[in-house]
Amino acid sequence: MCALSVAELYRQHAPALHRRCTSIVGNSDDARDLVQETFARYLAAGERFAEATPFAVLYRIATNASIDRLRRKKTASEDALEPDAGAPDHGGGDPNLTARRVDALHDLVFLTRGLSEDELTVAVLHHFDGYTQDGIAESLDLSRRTVGKMLAKFEDHLKKRAARTGFAKAANDG
Repeated sequence: MCALSVAELYRQHAPALHRRCTSIVGNSDDARDLVQETFARYLAAGERFAEATPFAVLYRIATNASIDRLRRKKTASEDALEPDAGAPDHGGGDPNLTARRVDALHDLVFLTRGLSEDELTVAVLHHFDGYTQDGIAESLDLSRRTVGKMLAKFEDHLKKRAARTGFAKAANDG
């Protein structure tokens, strides 16, 4: 895995992972559970990610786990006959808000298709989580110049894909 112990990785990265999960699922308690799930998945992966930066792997696992949680909530809310009846909503979320988040994430996946995992991680850290280029470079063990190039490529790719597919026009019309 890596030279750092899991406890040290947790101390270093759990706060950032919690912010990431909260930004996706919109609920701090769910996010706390997702951070625990992230580390469990990381440990279960064993040596599969030996060559990768631990933070990048943990961040991707946390993002995927959060998106999976939203999908399950959306499916459950779509399947419910009477959303207000029955057991209370322990998810703490508005089903319409959850559905909008899932839709926005689907749009993002569509627009970013063709970019590498590293480029997506850098872009999400910068645009969604507010990391500076220096902070990203330090977290992912990259040069600041590489981070800048990845962000420029991401923005160029996004603009071209949106223009080519008419996505921007459709989003403005909807």
